[in-house]
Amino acid sequence: MQHDALAPRYVRNFSCTGSKCPDNCCHTWQVAIDAETYRGYRTNPAVIPLVEDKIAENRDLTTKDTIPGYFKMDPKTNRCSLQDTSGLCQLVKNFGPNALCQTCTTYPRSIQQLGEDLLITLSDSCPVAAKSLITQPDALELDFAPVAIPPNPYASGVDVPNAFNARYQLLQGLITLLRHREQSLEMRLFICGLLIQKVQPLIEANQEDKLEETLGLFYSLVEEGYFEEQAIELNKKSDGSLGLVILNTLRREHQQQHTAFNEELTRALKGLNITAKIPLGTEHLNQLDKARKKYLTNLEKKQPHALENLVVNWLLGSLFPMKSENLMDGWTNLMARYLLLRTLLSAIGAEQKKLDTQDLIRISYRFGRGVSHSKILNTLIVELIGRNLNNTAAFSLALNP
Repeated sequence: MQHDALAPRYVRNFSCTGSKCPDNCCHTWQVAIDAETYRGYRTNPAVIPLVEDKIAENRDLTTKDTIPGYFKMDPKTNRCSLQDTSGLCQLVKNFGPNALCQTCTTYPRSIQQLGEDLLITLSDSCPVAAKSLITQPDALELDFAPVAIPPNPYASGVDVPNAFNARYQLLQGLITLLRHREQSLEMRLFICGLLIQKVQPLIEANQEDKLEETLGLFYSLVEEGYFEEQAIELNKKSDGSLGLVILNTLRREHQQQHTAFNEELTRALKGLNITAKIPLGTEHLNQLDKARKKYLTNLEKKQPHALENLVVNWLLGSLFPMKSENLMDGWTNLMARYLLLRTLLSAIGAEQKKLDTQDLIRISYRFGRGVSHSKILNTLIVELIGRNLNNTAAFSLALNP
């Protein structure tokens, strides 16, 4: 099915690899079944024998109307009970793709109604999507054109809190600044943080004309190198509190339900010699800084678009700043996610004594899965708020642009 939509280039080129996927989506995650599909599974005489003992009823009364059930996991394999030994779905094999529920038919796509347009992105928790983002510099080039959409997809509406046009303009401005590849990604994130701090009151006051003026000013200042001086002054300061909070979050969230993500956490902690018996301190931050410079910075020189693409994809997938009532809250989520991933990559580089493109792809999609289905990001954000570290100044020091 074709539908006109706003979508990055990598979405138009996406094709699920099915049973050939190195780490497919039919395990670990509990698949929610939408109400219409659930009724079909329970009433179709041809389907009932296949699914009747493989569906668990949703007993949560707050979500039961929209998600009446889930597919059971096979306790021996921790995979969906409908996945056969070849890695294929028995529903698809017997009844075709139209038999899938909305969760399965839509993933890894995120389909959102943005004003009068559909915006489609992919989750980087999918290995194919992560590979495209990391290896293709132009993966996120946006076009409005027909896009292939699977049958029975799930599309969410966007309830923009206020100032739709101004927020959309800010979204475009952030993407423009993040694509200014003459500067390091840290520098670009630093500038975006300053911009968000500057425009928060303009958005609240719905002063679209002043927002446009501010964006133009920031573009000019970037070209003039104005922010370089601020970054130099910032580098003279030293505050590792946010870094220690991140490392402590990694240590506390060490045991995850997602086995693959837990493997990456284990590598990271080992790489920095972090154990329950060793107090976290500046020596760990120094090790992390050395690992970042030795492994991650070298990789970024070879793939300067890779982490940028991941960040922009998060921005589009979360529709920040369209959905965020408070801009700083939304930016806190994005920055916490980025700093977690950067820490993970650097520490794993130290453990492996190397970091290459394949490592980046593997860690990125496993990180996407772990963050999507664990408490690690929420735990970190709560910690940041509790310590008053969820602000532009704290993030700027942690970025060290």
